[in-house]
Amino acid sequence: MRLISKKQQNKSLVRAGPPLAASVILETKRGSHEISSRIPVSASAKMEKAMPTATTTAIAAIDLGNFSTPGSSQLAARFTSRKLQGQTLINRIARRLSECQLVERVFVVGAGMPAKILTSGFSDVDCIDLPASHVCERLCEAADASNADWVVYVPANRPFIDPTLIDQMLAKATRTVSCDYVGYRTGNGDPLALDKLGLTGEACHADTLRRLRRNVDRLVDQPVGSLAAWLMTAPGAYQLNFIPVPEKLDRRDLRFSIESEADWDDAVVLGETMQEADSQWQELALLVLANANLRDSMARRNA
Repeated sequence: MRLISKKQQNKSLVRAGPPLAASVILETKRGSHEISSRIPVSASAKMEKAMPTATTTAIAAIDLGNFSTPGSSQLAARFTSRKLQGQTLINRIARRLSECQLVERVFVVGAGMPAKILTSGFSDVDCIDLPASHVCERLCEAADASNADWVVYVPANRPFIDPTLIDQMLAKATRTVSCDYVGYRTGNGDPLALDKLGLTGEACHADTLRRLRRNVDRLVDQPVGSLAAWLMTAPGAYQLNFIPVPEKLDRRDLRFSIESEADWDDAVVLGETMQEADSQWQELALLVLANANLRDSMARRNA
């Protein structure tokens, strides 16, 4: 691991080792509080197999949170170094993201990260540690360091993040004109449901993140750490595109994010049960749906 210190900026950079389903376009403008939506195709459309070629660059940023704030930092500190299928949680997420066809680099970002985490041996990723900061500032730093056009935001509690879903999202982003954001949504539009599902991330244009960074002191606190939630309440107008999650994932009894010891226990069981470490979301969903006890347990925690 190689550490590059930038004292003048009080930060450090560590270098280590189906056609798409229906999209919902939301344009928000805080000044007039107007929200318009357009659904061009049926939400039951199947996910496409062939992946469109991107003409722009994209990176993924795994955010460990702000360690000066209790909550997310405690969660990251508790689970970051634990191993799942022989890999630490962060290395597993990074490896899954590196399998994306449209992701060129993977970053781990955080604020005030303890030395224990910085030296834990992230493999083949860039690590950016800032002082106390908003997640938008940390994502911007990764965009600036890579000159990427798009940044995929992934919270650091998603060991089963799915490369195919990420590529589908980026393919949509790179072929949409004047687009600020692309993400998935459930049938009822609940962002909490996607946080609990834990299989996807959110794609935001680098220039859009820079706009958010300039207005970071005006961003409203959100109950969910969703980029879409901040964009909908931020000053200015943004074009947000939403892709419905696959129908088989649009359920209340699927939960793959890690927020508790019970979630971790489920992840261990699923990891041991999967035929291959690189299994896609379809196998994960089938494993849970075939186990009534596991499904009921996930549903209770999602309630």
